[in-house]
Amino acid sequence: MFKFDPKNVDDIANKIKGIMPESLKSSKEEMHKTLKSGAEGVLQKLDLVTREEYDIQVSLLRKCQDRIDELEAKIIELEENK
Repeated sequence: MFKFDPKNVDDIANKIKGIMPESLKSSKEEMHKTLKSGAEGVLQKLDLVTREEYDIQVSLLRKCQDRIDELEAKIIELEENK
């Protein structure tokens, strides 16, 4: 399971906080905490994997598919030689 970096959540929250109008300046910190908490909750619920884990699974899938192709060819060959 992918573990998110809290720094990324902080970066996102800071960017949103930075574009808020000055009239909301007094509530920026509260909104920052709310946004950060909400983003962390969403990220934790997502079933994510790291790129490395994904690449490993793709490699294993290719190896399995190659082996299936080999076995199918052997079956065809055995059936033809009956």
